[in-house]
Amino acid sequence: MRRIKVVFGGGSSDRSVAGVLAALALEGAPDIAALFLEDHTLFRLAELPFATEICRITTTQRPVTASALARQLRVQASRAEQAVKRIAERAGSSWSFRTHRGRLGTALATARDVDVLLLGPQRGSLVPSGELSETARSVHSHELVTTRPVAVLLDQADTAARTLEHGMRFAQLTGRRLIVFLSDEAAKAHPFLTRPLESVRSTVQRVSTSDLGALFVRMRRTGPGVLMVSEGEAGFVESSVDALRRQLSCPVLVISTPGT
Repeated sequence: MRRIKVVFGGGSSDRSVAGVLAALALEGAPDIAALFLEDHTLFRLAELPFATEICRITTTQRPVTASALARQLRVQASRAEQAVKRIAERAGSSWSFRTHRGRLGTALATARDVDVLLLGPQRGSLVPSGELSETARSVHSHELVTTRPVAVLLDQADTAARTLEHGMRFAQLTGRRLIVFLSDEAAKAHPFLTRPLESVRSTVQRVSTSDLGALFVRMRRTGPGVLMVSEGEAGFVESSVDALRRQLSCPVLVISTPGT
């Protein structure tokens, strides 16, 4: 693995994203390129005169302004940067970090020369203060953030074997169970694809990719800690990645395809 591109978004999922990044870095990644993406949609909402923030604990309400949102996101970006720094230092990796306000496509446009792209689910809420710094301390003390299973979606015949190999290696590295969602197309093209799974704790579920709604429901029921998919022939497609991030509550790890 040469390079990891990781995208933080300031949501409550950033903690699990940092945990997955830590495990990937220990596997061996000479370079980590991190991006904190400020969702421009949040700022458009904050500019509306009736924009209100509701506390999930006390249910109290308070007005939301663009300036207050910007301050909160700066704090979250700083905590994400500290988490990346600690992870990279522990793994002996070089790293970079930058903040950008815009669309996910911005991150994807600069992800053409990476082995994996790591993103959190799409969320509009902000992570509680201190949660990412706690993640950095957990990573530094060799603690794993989650023990939820690793899920792999094998929906393309030409990339299934490579994606499965990454999933098996990550599951073994983190000591987690592996759940494989195997499409009919991939199963027909590679009848012996799942034979290596005999060496790991795993389950295989045959799925149809013609009904994405039903597929997402089955994925959510398994409660994965991370989902691995292949980028496909067209590279990192924003619409495809966005669909996964909207439907699932776990980080998404997109495996690059050599030659794309």
